Amino acid sequence: MLLKKLELFGFKSFSDKTSFTFERGINGIVGPNGCGKSNVVDAIKWILGEQSAKSLRGNEMSDVIFNGTNKRPSMGYAEASITILNDKNMLPIEYDEVCITRRLYNTGESEYLINKQLCRLKDIKELFLDTGVGGNCYSLIEQGKVDILLQANAQERRFVFEEAAGISKYKTKKREAMLKLEKVEQNLLRLNDIIEEVQKQLRSVKLQAAKARKYNEYVTRLKDLRLRLSLKKYRIFKTERANILENIQQVENQCQGVLSKIEDMETKRDSLQNYINKLTSSLEQSQLGLTNLDAKITSAHDKIEFNHKTIEELNTQKDKYERQINILKNKIKEAESGVCDLTQRLEDIQKDISEKVDCLSTKETELKQYLFECDMLQQKIDENKKKVIDMLHRGSSLQNEIGSLSAEGDTIGNRKTKLLKRQEEISSELERIEYARQGLTEQRDNVLKKIEDLETCLNNINEQTTVLNAEIQSFDNNINNQQQLRSRKESRLETLEDLEKRLEGVSSGVKMILEEYRKNNGSISGIYGMVADLIKIDTAYVPAIEAILGDRTQIIVTNSLKEIIQAIDFLKTHDKGYVKFLPLDEIKVKKSAVSTDLNIPGVIGRMVDLVKSKDCFSSLIDYIFRDTIVVEDFDTALKLAGHKNGVKCIVTLDGEVIEPGGTILVGKGNMQVGLISRKIELESIKSELLKIEDGIEKCINEKKIKTESIANLIKEADEIRKRIDAENTLKASKENDLQKEGFKVVELKDEMDVNESEINEINEHIESLNQREAKINDEIRILNDQRNSLENEVVVSDNERMQKETSKANVQNEITELKVVIAQQEERKGSINISIEKLKKELQDNKEDLTSAYNEIRNCQEKTTECEKGIMNLNKMLEELKNEKLTLEKDIISLNEKQSDYNEQMTVVNGQIDECREEYRSYEQRINDLRLKENEFKVKIADLEERIRDDYQVELSEYDLEYKEEESESLDWENVPQEIDQLKGKIERMGNVNLEAIQELKELETREAHLLSQMEDLQKSERTLKDIIKKINHTSRELFEKTFHEIRNNFHEMFRKLFGGGRADIILEEGVDMLDAGIDIVAQPPGKDLKSITLFSGGEKVLTTIALLFAIFQTKPSPFCILDEVDAALDENNINRFIGILKDFARNSQFVIITHSKQTMGIADVLYGVTMEEAGVSKKISVKFEEAVKQVA
Repeated sequence: MLLKKLELFGFKSFSDKTSFTFERGINGIVGPNGCGKSNVVDAIKWILGEQSAKSLRGNEMSDVIFNGTNKRPSMGYAEASITILNDKNMLPIEYDEVCITRRLYNTGESEYLINKQLCRLKDIKELFLDTGVGGNCYSLIEQGKVDILLQANAQERRFVFEEAAGISKYKTKKREAMLKLEKVEQNLLRLNDIIEEVQKQLRSVKLQAAKARKYNEYVTRLKDLRLRLSLKKYRIFKTERANILENIQQVENQCQGVLSKIEDMETKRDSLQNYINKLTSSLEQSQLGLTNLDAKITSAHDKIEFNHKTIEELNTQKDKYERQINILKNKIKEAESGVCDLTQRLEDIQKDISEKVDCLSTKETELKQYLFECDMLQQKIDENKKKVIDMLHRGSSLQNEIGSLSAEGDTIGNRKTKLLKRQEEISSELERIEYARQGLTEQRDNVLKKIEDLETCLNNINEQTTVLNAEIQSFDNNINNQQQLRSRKESRLETLEDLEKRLEGVSSGVKMILEEYRKNNGSISGIYGMVADLIKIDTAYVPAIEAILGDRTQIIVTNSLKEIIQAIDFLKTHDKGYVKFLPLDEIKVKKSAVSTDLNIPGVIGRMVDLVKSKDCFSSLIDYIFRDTIVVEDFDTALKLAGHKNGVKCIVTLDGEVIEPGGTILVGKGNMQVGLISRKIELESIKSELLKIEDGIEKCINEKKIKTESIANLIKEADEIRKRIDAENTLKASKENDLQKEGFKVVELKDEMDVNESEINEINEHIESLNQREAKINDEIRILNDQRNSLENEVVVSDNERMQKETSKANVQNEITELKVVIAQQEERKGSINISIEKLKKELQDNKEDLTSAYNEIRNCQEKTTECEKGIMNLNKMLEELKNEKLTLEKDIISLNEKQSDYNEQMTVVNGQIDECREEYRSYEQRINDLRLKENEFKVKIADLEERIRDDYQVELSEYDLEYKEEESESLDWENVPQEIDQLKGKIERMGNVNLEAIQELKELETREAHLLSQMEDLQKSERTLKDIIKKINHTSRELFEKTFHEIRNNFHEMFRKLFGGGRADIILEEGVDMLDAGIDIVAQPPGKDLKSITLFSGGEKVLTTIALLFAIFQTKPSPFCILDEVDAALDENNINRFIGILKDFARNSQFVIITHSKQTMGIADVLYGVTMEEAGVSKKISVKFEEAVKQVA
């Protein structure tokens, strides 16, 4: 498998479409800081499913979309793709080339594609499971996160090892299986509760359904009777209503003749009324005209008076405006004089300001010259001072270097002494280690023997647990069967008890007597019950006794005749049927005529001896069954009937009867409802329920014992497992100790070689330090001479600059004084301008007020003239109105006389009309009476229709058309109301009836069957999931253990290669299951004490991480690996070690490395450069090695 290509478009700084083609071996990416190299790594992480914006060096995921620059707009989406060559089918997909694409739009929508087909993020992650490739796998190491494996805690570090072991997919499957198992267990609990509730509902609904069926029968019969009775009434009401309507029509014709006469008289009256109305109208108009004339006369007087008052007011206003004109003329004259004075003062001030400005300009030119000369001198002084300071810094640096060289010489000397001492210590340590290894080997062998014994014991316990689990399953099945049987029996018991309570199968008369007796304040007492209530018999004899008794099972047994008389009175009152009574004190028992010798084959015995009852009812039993014999079959009965032994009645176990006189009853048609069999069944079910409960309790107790045994075995097995784990831990500890001691031997020998080499290097280094110190002393002498010369030159220049500064200050003072004088004059000039403007405004306002006053005087004169003309016109109009008023008063007198004549004629006509109307009202009263009767029948019909419609949703009018008269003749109409009342009573006594119970019963039975099927499926799923999890754990444990040991051995070797010695190890957390244990890393670089990896230097952390990563690669090589500046913290020697190992691994894996190191660039097979020629936009270029070095520099 090979990373073939990376394509970017709109991703971060890659706004243009950019493609990187990668080859086998090592591919290098170089470029200056900030050019976007690390965006290549971010893109690969993003494609492989990274969801953290922070991990991609952003605040939110939309930051990966190109955000635009000054020259380019932002983009609407980002897209990145990688193409992988799947030639070895490492990826579980049928294609040789796989292209993974991810897009993100600025709307927040995201897309994932495999070979241009939309898919889920989950599909991409599953594709790379256990390949070592992924956003968080060991195949991708980011910039600045090289030591993340060391910084992670023991649990977090497991992920890399699991990926290398190839168990990530197993963990995913186990997690999914655990979630499914949890859901299945929850569903089982819920389903069990639901089944129990449904079964409980079933028992209740069965009784309700039986009651609902009976209720429906009563309701159907009641509906039929009520409809037919209502229809009969409906037809009677309709006939009566039709007759009344015919009478109404006759009276209405007579009434019409009277109305015609009234209409003629009203026409004459209307004619007279029209004349009267016209006269009234004329009279009203004349009176209205007279009123209007009076109003006009009054109005004219008011207007004349108003005009006189207006003239007086206008004269007053005219005098006021004339006084105002004189005042305004004086103000205008004063304002014009003030403006002339202020204008002259303004001209004088302006002339003075011009003279001062010319002087200021001359002084400012002189100041600029001084400023320039001072700046030039200061610049020269600063340059010389800077040179002096640089020389001082250089001298100080050289002095420090001499001190460092001296300290370094001391340190190297101490290091040489320590190394010689360490060589002696290593020789002693090697002898001690060899002795310790022998003791550890013997201890490990003892532990292995203990583990073998404990595993044999654990296998025996597991076999016992399996047997006990099978027995518990058998008990569970038995309990379940018993509980189902109990549910059926309880349901039947409830049904039978309900039948007994309601006295089902008992005649209506007997039922009413018993119900009355059971009441607290009933009118009947002294009743023992029916014969069926007072006797008991074995189940085998029930058909025989029911055949003998027949309807006598419902005979009511009383104490005496007194109680029977009470019952008869009650029956007569309620008329509820036929009842048989039997008083105990009236029973006369005769001696039995049956021979005592009944030792005939097939004869069971006398019925009297087989029936059980209380002693007080013995006479009753003798009375009923005195001469009755029970036999096994009909043939025996026939034989016995031929004997002369006094037998009067013979009955078989099947209920066949031979009565006295030879009558034979065969079959079951002669028997009443099985009251005795019902009671026997009730007792039998109660007894069976007690036995079932005992059986269930016994099974539960047995199951509990077995469960406790399993719990003890499990506890014992857990203890053994703990002991095995403890021994395994001890074994691993001993093996680790052995391995550590072996490592120590190798490390100590390597250390001796390294120490010898280091001693030689120290001797050479001391010589080079002495030479460097002599060279530095010569350079310090030359610097001191140059510095003294520059300091003298600085003093001369500073004196000249001070003289120039004094002259500059004098000129600045003169300029300041001139600016103050000019500002004061400008302020006076502004103040005078404001005063002039104020006077001009006052002058303009006074002139406008003067013009306004002249206009107002003119208006007053014009209005006075108009008022005088108005008074003359009003006086003339007043004279005309008085003449018109006299004419109207004469016309009103004439109209009043005519109106009086017409009113007398109208009185005569109205009297004639009243007489005719009285006659009309008498006819109308008769019609109303008839209509009331007709309306009564109409209401009765409507009420009948509405009642039937509300009760049965039937329209009587339609039912009348469909139903024929002949169909009603078969009914006894006198008894129909009584039957309806009886049906209503039955329905009412039934109480609340659940009519939905029939359908609900069907639904519940169907649902119960479906739920039981679901329960079986879930139990099967639970067993399957547990088996899957067990297999996954076993496989994962084997794979992890094998891979861990391989990585561990490789890590030992790789650490020594990179550090040139030392030792390192990875250790599993003790006392924890291997699948959950954390992983710790310990390391000891050569020549240093063993310490925590968190205290390592940056370079040591990087080398340790690289050693662990290459150890994982050696165990399970990843197809490709991305390294982002992992060599940044390494010095030259360590980089050489790193690239040496990198070249070895590049033979089997592909590497893409981002680097600034020249040595690392030198081993790359392909080099790509990333530049940012345009600000904010990254660009890919292909480069040679020499160009890459220049770019990085």
